Amino acid sequence: MNPNDPKQDDSSAGRGLAINDGAVANARRAGRFAASFLSRLPGADIAQEQLRKAEKALFATLKDRMERAAEDESAAGEGAAAGNGAKAPRKPKVERTYMLPLPQPPSRMFADLLQQAVDQSKPQAYDYLFAAILRELVPDEARIISFLSDGARHALVQLHSGTLLGSAQSRTLMMENVNAVAKNAGASLHESGHYYIGRLKRLGLIEFGPEDPQLLVQYQLLENSSEMRQTIASIESRPRQRAKITRETLRLSVTGQQLWRACGGVSMQPKLSGPSAPKADSR
Repeated sequence: MNPNDPKQDDSSAGRGLAINDGAVANARRAGRFAASFLSRLPGADIAQEQLRKAEKALFATLKDRMERAAEDESAAGEGAAAGNGAKAPRKPKVERTYMLPLPQPPSRMFADLLQQAVDQSKPQAYDYLFAAILRELVPDEARIISFLSDGARHALVQLHSGTLLGSAQSRTLMMENVNAVAKNAGASLHESGHYYIGRLKRLGLIEFGPEDPQLLVQYQLLENSSEMRQTIASIESRPRQRAKITRETLRLSVTGQQLWRACGGVSMQPKLSGPSAPKADSR
């Protein structure tokens, strides 16, 4: 399809005129309906006269737009034919960006927060904090918090690659926050457990600790998973590279426990608890 084809211009102009003719017909029908309605009201003569003036102004506006559209189409066709067949430059498409207005300027919002900080009580401050945290959570993370609410520690491992004599700073993290908590909690995306645990830690809801020898079985299960074994084999297939596993623990932090209690605590446990899993010893 050639945008500069005069026949196509005629077709476009015809469509434009048809659309405008339809607008005129609609305006006339609306005018007749309004006239019929107004004729039954007191002061009908004055009202009908105002309606005729408004209708006349509307038709004049439509006529002006139709004439300008026809002139634009004619100018485009002449430009395409001029210059030994050279195409006339097309008008750039005008795009509009619509932005939602701010409820209030940032300075006012910050000033309101400062004023609330002065007026609020300690329980209200906790409510604001926990509401902000909850807006960051996804359902699977809520299940993990519920699962960790008993205070038990759970196994967590990090897998790095590096040279045999290299320092800890020279190692490369290959698998982060490997754990079985999300799976045991019944999370739908339990394969994303490492990501969930990282987010919960950044939100201050869980904390990491040193290796717990009582969780030996949990560590062995994590380290002997197919994904872990494949990654270790890939690391050690490279010259002078070795895999380094760091064992840690995770549990709900003080802030996480406060959030759990503020949200109902034990009363929500039967609804949110995951599938049965062996409990780890707690300290």
